Amino acid sequence: MLIDNINFNLLYNITYFFVAFLVVVSVFSVEINKDYIKQQKFGKILVFIPILFLIPLIGLRDYNVGTDTTNYYHIVWLTNESISLDTEFLFIFLAKITKYLGLSYSSFLFIVATIFILINYIALKKICNYYNSNILYTFFIYFSMFFFLSLSINIIRQGLSLSFLLLAYSYLINKSNKKKVIMAAVIAITFHVTALIPILIYFVSHKKYRILKNEYFYLLYILFIILSYLNIGLLDISPYILEVLGSDNRRADYLSDDDFGYTIGFKPQFVVFNTFFLFVALYVKSRILSSAIKSEYSVIIRYYILASCTFFMAFQIPFSDRWGLFSWISIPILLTPLFSATYIKKGIKIHWILLLISIFVGFNIYA
Repeated sequence: MLIDNINFNLLYNITYFFVAFLVVVSVFSVEINKDYIKQQKFGKILVFIPILFLIPLIGLRDYNVGTDTTNYYHIVWLTNESISLDTEFLFIFLAKITKYLGLSYSSFLFIVATIFILINYIALKKICNYYNSNILYTFFIYFSMFFFLSLSINIIRQGLSLSFLLLAYSYLINKSNKKKVIMAAVIAITFHVTALIPILIYFVSHKKYRILKNEYFYLLYILFIILSYLNIGLLDISPYILEVLGSDNRRADYLSDDDFGYTIGFKPQFVVFNTFFLFVALYVKSRILSSAIKSEYSVIIRYYILASCTFFMAFQIPFSDRWGLFSWISIPILLTPLFSATYIKKGIKIHWILLLISIFVGFNIYA
């Protein structure tokens, strides 16, 4: 029996607040007993609680839970869309394999949910290993963000794509075999070609290739907010982008002046949201003790700034939130060092957890 929309939302919220309770108790234990290492070990076990709840919840949802869940049922599952090996074929290929095995669309959704959750878990675990941080807390950061649910049940192709990009990043900072980095990045692109955008932004952000000093990145951030406020953005350069995409590309509609019923224009709430986490990131950076860790952390800050600038320029066009994901996906990484056992100055952590819970509650009310 599939989980309908009402029960899905209820179970999702119950799962979230149960995990929030575990995290709050764990953080209080850290602050009282100063048992950072012990709680990290517990975190590696406790993180499987949300994982084991979320996979069946997301995977066994009804077809009307998430707009694109229904759309993919009609577009991918009920049709015989051909596989084009030039780009974005992996999602359709996965659907065809599932149908070939005689499995249902629900089985396909379950497989997709399993891949999405487990790849994110592996990526976040590797990122936490790099920062010597608690995987439970970092997973909770991701779980608390409003876009996690959207990536799970709505824009699921982009969700899969971004999860593999996180995996590529986790391989990269841990100095893993470059073939693993490239393979994860390629898989991300074959799920959703827009993965090329964050890859390019990260490349420009990297210390080996950046052409601007850190101070100029902050000025650039302010400049793009002003440009967005003046309604200057991607629509103004869309002819050049369409030359690359091709005018018959299905994403050309996103760069048209038709709003498709989507609210377009300057969005101060998202400017405030992104700017808040930029300030948090600068605070975190100031407290990192290791110069090597701080240098790598500076890369992700520069990435976040440039991805945010791209997002602000997308306010002019429909579906700009999908551009926002390129910056938002790095927020769990930016906050991870806060819960490091060795690389950051110690301090009370519970207020960060309460902030995450407030964000979850706030966006649920706002939505």
